[in-house]
Amino acid sequence: MRALVVCLWLLAGCAATSRSPRTRDGLNCAWRVCIQMVNTPAGRAYRAENGEPVPATVTLTFVSPGNLRTGADRPIERVIPPRSSRILVRLRTVLRDTSVQPDVSVSIDLGSSTTEADDDHLYAVPFGGDSRRELVQGFDGDVSHVESMRYSLDFAMPEGTPILAARAGTVLYLQDGFTEGGTDPDLLEAANLVVVAHSDGTMASYGHLTEGISVAVGDTVLVGDLLGVSGSTGFTGGPHLHFHVGKRMLGEPGRTIPIKIRDRNGRLLDLAKGLLVEPARANSR
Repeated sequence: MRALVVCLWLLAGCAATSRSPRTRDGLNCAWRVCIQMVNTPAGRAYRAENGEPVPATVTLTFVSPGNLRTGADRPIERVIPPRSSRILVRLRTVLRDTSVQPDVSVSIDLGSSTTEADDDHLYAVPFGGDSRRELVQGFDGDVSHVESMRYSLDFAMPEGTPILAARAGTVLYLQDGFTEGGTDPDLLEAANLVVVAHSDGTMASYGHLTEGISVAVGDTVLVGDLLGVSGSTGFTGGPHLHFHVGKRMLGEPGRTIPIKIRDRNGRLLDLAKGLLVEPARANSR
């Protein structure tokens, strides 16, 4: 079974990271999602196991069916619920010659376009500190918030500003250890970032952080908990926080979705470019 590279283009050209599926014990895995081909009395089956707290979207593409009758002229896509396993497809053997093996490409993405996001949820401001910060690029921003990344927010701030969880959830993914930033394309995959999964299956991404993130994968965070501090790592023109919420880590539709943000007094913010935003209150725990 052949695996496709799984890419996490999280930050719309501002920051990105990539991961290749790894193969172990006959499994093709990315994150904590694994695909395995198993023998059945009639042929073979492909089984997926999702150990993540969000759904996973898995796609099988039969480049060559080998000794299997696929009946599929297009990729087979399935959504695997959080922390569960499913049979993706069962196939019959049509040739006795077991040396004729199928050639299958596997694509794994976290999240699902069918996730029903809580559209009424009010997110907190995703940063703390003592000063208001300018929203320098909002939804449909003409610099980089276009197409799949249209519902993203960029807040200008000096390095070292506390970055706070805007919604309670579980730390799903992080990237840490980078120190450089700039407009060199080599830095596209060199941003420190945190991704937090929410109870409705959506995911929030906080990007361009300084080295030394304050949480670990699997941690439970509450609104106002410290995730790290702002920086200027990765592909960026200067220090800022990139923030977005989505249903899918990399796929479409739903890579980013519109959200509502409240200020520290509970008032809904008009997320227009140039808005000066009061910092949120950090948790003291």
